[in-house]
Amino acid sequence: MHATLLPAQQIDTLSGPSAEKAVADWLSFKARVLRNHPLAKSADLYRDQAAAMLLRARGGFDPKVYGDYTAKNFNDKNYFQYTEAGIKWPTWLGLELKSTLNYATGDYLNPELTVPTKGLTAFGFNWTLGQGLLTDERRTALKQARIGIDQGQAERDALLNDLLLEAAKAYWTWVVAGNQLEVYNAALQQATNRHQAIRESYVQGDKPAIDTMETFIQVQNRLLDVNFARNDYRNAAIAVSGFLWDDDGAPVRPEDLPSVPELGTQELLPAFNPDRQAILQQARASHPELRLYDAKLRFLEAERRLKVEKRKPVLDLNYNILGAGLNFFPAGGPDGPGVLASDIKWGVNVSYPLLNRKARGDLQVTDIKLAQTEFELRQKRQSIDIKVQQYANEVDNLGAQLTLYQNITENYRALLDAENEKFNFGESSVFLINTREQRWLDARVKYLKLAGEYRKTEAALRWAGGSVE
Repeated sequence: MHATLLPAQQIDTLSGPSAEKAVADWLSFKARVLRNHPLAKSADLYRDQAAAMLLRARGGFDPKVYGDYTAKNFNDKNYFQYTEAGIKWPTWLGLELKSTLNYATGDYLNPELTVPTKGLTAFGFNWTLGQGLLTDERRTALKQARIGIDQGQAERDALLNDLLLEAAKAYWTWVVAGNQLEVYNAALQQATNRHQAIRESYVQGDKPAIDTMETFIQVQNRLLDVNFARNDYRNAAIAVSGFLWDDDGAPVRPEDLPSVPELGTQELLPAFNPDRQAILQQARASHPELRLYDAKLRFLEAERRLKVEKRKPVLDLNYNILGAGLNFFPAGGPDGPGVLASDIKWGVNVSYPLLNRKARGDLQVTDIKLAQTEFELRQKRQSIDIKVQQYANEVDNLGAQLTLYQNITENYRALLDAENEKFNFGESSVFLINTREQRWLDARVKYLKLAGEYRKTEAALRWAGGSVE
């Protein structure tokens, strides 16, 4: 009487869910990472910070009201009381509009500060006609803050890109570890059933005692495989749980992870279009790190324009129309009120350092920074192109290996099934069954590892292309 062995298909997943199920679960996992992970939320703050910086830069053009009151009393005498209030309004053209109202009373007034009884009102402007005409600190800060909006978005995308790569590595390591554990658990059950069947055959006198020892050793080996696989899975579960957070901001515990999707031995379809030329074009056009360099170059260009402006001489013109209280343009001579000649206060400020070494040195430093950034940008472009090409080659190679190992696994499966048939007819041995099964099991595990590497390399290719989706 021959022992009846359980079919080895119990530890196969040819009829399991398709590879698309694992990809769909990954997309769901990725969406949850982008929604709840602290680093993802922190990445969104780059945009908020850039918006706040832009708001602050715009504040440089806010109108400003001010007031000043100074008084002196000594020995019961009112020496003076000076009051000044006004508003200043800077504009984009380097022209600052202003209006002031001055009052002055007292027994010892400075004659220069004497004003009409109703007070002295002035309305005019300060205009930078030399240094600061084309740009100044305020306009440069506003331009750089607007560039910062693009820089903040690029920094956000770069951080998310790195986060998704690490999440993909952890996820597919977890999937592979879970599938390997299932395979080894099923193999342990198969070895246990075989050992029990052989023992029964030995008791009935159909099999020698050595066969029971052979099957028992196989059970022990399978138990070792399960123990190692269980430890790998637990560690992988701990790692992947670090990327999952619930909507309340609490981390997900490893024991609360969803079930591991199965990786069947059917052909793994690409998770996205792996056309390397399309990925290269996308990377060159919108990779976050290239956008960061582009923003840095524009930032330095704005700084350079300011440094060039600083090389000009200072030439500031101020002009104010004066009035007694709110009475402007009093009746003048036969030609009418002298708006440009009388009842005005004006002045010119001119200065220029003879050697101007500070301005020239600042410009040279900025030019050097621009040159360094240009060289870094060239290197970064080349580095990204190389990574895309390398990862695309790896995806192609792993895809070919997967197809080959799919066939190898199926062939080992066929050999094992044939050996089982021969064993049932008494034409084989437990040793050959174990050998065939071990080779098939090694091929199955190797296929799972290749499938995991394939998915990780896909994620690395997307990362190299700078695709944050």
